Amino acid sequence: SAELCLLPALATLLPPLPGPGGPGPAEVGLGALPAELRAAVRALVSDLDALFTALGLREENFAVGALSRVVAAELASYSPARNRRRTATNKASVIFVDRTLDLAGAVGHHGDNLAEKILSVLPKLPGHKIDVMVNMVELTALQTKDETCRVIAPGCLAQPNDPAAKALWESFMNLKQKEAVMEARRHLVEAASRENLPIKMSMGEVTPEQLSSYIQLFRNNLKALENHCGLLQLVLATVQTLKHPQTSKWDNFLAFERLLLQ
Repeated sequence: SAELCLLPALATLLPPLPGPGGPGPAEVGLGALPAELRAAVRALVSDLDALFTALGLREENFAVGALSRVVAAELASYSPARNRRRTATNKASVIFVDRTLDLAGAVGHHGDNLAEKILSVLPKLPGHKIDVMVNMVELTALQTKDETCRVIAPGCLAQPNDPAAKALWESFMNLKQKEAVMEARRHLVEAASRENLPIKMSMGEVTPEQLSSYIQLFRNNLKALENHCGLLQLVLATVQTLKHPQTSKWDNFLAFERLLLQ
């Protein structure tokens, strides 16, 4: 999204947890790290330098955590980065934070956020760390309950060529779930109206069944399917997430967490 860039190639890069007799946080330098981790840190520094070069940034580094200090120090002394900083025109502050300092967040159910739920409950797209598989069978004449059916290629969340889908994804990330689901309905109704599909707009709460009934209107219209394929994939992801048994568990956990906090 406009505010968030993920680097999936480095998803496995985690700070080493201090063990008995191991180096303390203050002692850790690049040389004290295992060879594989050293290589990963150098790859991260190189990738960040390439990103900052593309953005024309002259950065000032800050670090929270032992491994973050190593990464920040490596980036500061990396010779291509030094050359870039001499000529770059845009200033930026870059804060590195060790992921182990946020482990509680990874097991929390903090949000009323649709994007978070979609990414958590739908199966991962093969070969991807982030994107998910969206079951597209509903848009076809092949109606099967067989979960292992692989005849229809899965859809996904990345829709860079569909402006409506990109706008809807931003809503999923930035709005509360109820508002995001209403946005999904609005986009679907607008798309159906443009294609002259016989859509009946209803007010009130949006249900997965209502969204499914709207999606069915596109099923036998190949031109409409082609024009709005990206949007339909995101709305199908919404329907499948809302119907997923894990989503009701999530809501229960969230209720327990709120009680504990009180």
